Amino acid sequence: MGALNDLLSVQTTDIELSQAAFRLAHLPEREAFAMADAHLRATTARREAITAECSHIESEISSLESHSADLDAQVARLEKQLKTVIAPREAEALQHEISHRRSERSAHDDRELELMESLEHKRSMLEDVAREIATSMERREDAARALKAAKGIVEGEIARLTEQRSAHALVVPASLLEIYERKRKARPEGAVATLHGPTCGSCHMDLARTEIDALRALPEGEHPECPQCGCFIVL
Repeated sequence: MGALNDLLSVQTTDIELSQAAFRLAHLPEREAFAMADAHLRATTARREAITAECSHIESEISSLESHSADLDAQVARLEKQLKTVIAPREAEALQHEISHRRSERSAHDDRELELMESLEHKRSMLEDVAREIATSMERREDAARALKAAKGIVEGEIARLTEQRSAHALVVPASLLEIYERKRKARPEGAVATLHGPTCGSCHMDLARTEIDALRALPEGEHPECPQCGCFIVL
């Protein structure tokens, strides 16, 4: 039974390795980092969106200023032309054109003022977002450090267990270890179990006294297996 005891040590370490790998994949620090990272990305995206809005507003202001300059030039030209006109109807038409362009110019001024106020508000928002991004970056860095530290602890444990597993496996016959690996794929919860009274420690089924006696009577080199689940049994 010595080989099965050694194999049981291998299995114990394998279970500890699986548990450590699960802990590594589900570290609470991972979720904390993911949340901090998501918040930073969302805040950065908001800054980009506001920046794009500012650019759009600035572009519209520039277009209005250019158009207003054109309107001013047109009004100046029409006023100059008005001074040379004698016919009342022609003068009236020119005055109408001048009034129309001045009205359009006034609407541009109103719109430009509205846009300038909006732009000021957006720039104020950008300042707030910039401060929020700075805070978010600090939180993300803190979360990254915490995650790295937590991973280091578990990864160190996995490295220790891996080395321990290799040491335990060295004393187990290669053929037995190969069978164990096959059984373990089918029974990840345990391919080797101890007998607790008449009960198999893997499937928790009771073995008959005759079954236990038959397992104890196996010749040397043969390893007892549970007749219910097929796992190796350390008697």
